[in-house]
Amino acid sequence: MSKKMDGGNNGTDPILNVNLPNDFGVDQSVSGHLVGEEMYFDDNSGMLTMEKLYREEDGKLAYGIISAIGHARERRAYKIEEREDSCIATNGSLTLEFSYDELFELLAVAMESEKESVSRQVSEQVRRRLAANE
Repeated sequence: MSKKMDGGNNGTDPILNVNLPNDFGVDQSVSGHLVGEEMYFDDNSGMLTMEKLYREEDGKLAYGIISAIGHARERRAYKIEEREDSCIATNGSLTLEFSYDELFELLAVAMESEKESVSRQVSEQVRRRLAANE
């Protein structure tokens, strides 16, 4: 389903060895190419968010996000393995496997809850998926 990419500059980027900090699981060690990064500031909330995406040599993705308001911060890191019909995501402590249809459904629910400010739907969807994986 996905196209294999080798770095952000047609494979000419150097292989980086980095550690993505994670407050909600195990820090993720990454050896790969930086595919993309983004930083943005929300004037309304005062939140600064930084994201980085890496493609490891074995094809897995590694994603790190850090959000901060003042002195408070939240750091999350994930590794994602793309398969033919599913995607496996882990934060080092919890591993979930989703079909691509389930991922798109979850994304749609998340976008709708953001729009309506009703996060209960996303929490319920994740809870159901966690119960199904047990």
